[in-house]
Amino acid sequence: MIKLTAQRQAILDTINQSNQHWDAEVLARALSDAGHSIGIATIYRGLTALEDAGLIEAIHLGDKKRYERSDKSHHDHLVCRVCGAIEEFFDAHIEQRQHDVAKQYEFQMDGHQLLIFGTCKQCFNRTKQGEKA
Repeated sequence: MIKLTAQRQAILDTINQSNQHWDAEVLARALSDAGHSIGIATIYRGLTALEDAGLIEAIHLGDKKRYERSDKSHHDHLVCRVCGAIEEFFDAHIEQRQHDVAKQYEFQMDGHQLLIFGTCKQCFNRTKQGEKA
């Protein structure tokens, strides 16, 4: 069982009160703006402890993690390489195909993350407009 210190509770509350995908630095600014004085090292340790306890979930983006509420139903993510935006989606066909592949390879799947990287609509449109100018 995790000890929910005041700092960890503030981190958890901030994450749980939104549908945002938080990185530690953005979370630190939000906490500071809300009047909390929590150092970045404490935030990183708190995020790890909360993730280990299953109270939040992490999306692994190479060397960086983004954190979100753990009470959402299963979903996957589209990640914009230009602006960093993350869009959630669910597709039953993709889900079924992943289970089919695991079964085909006699693999006992206990979870998965699907991340699709590319350019979001807004960034793509900005790029297209810039090309026309």
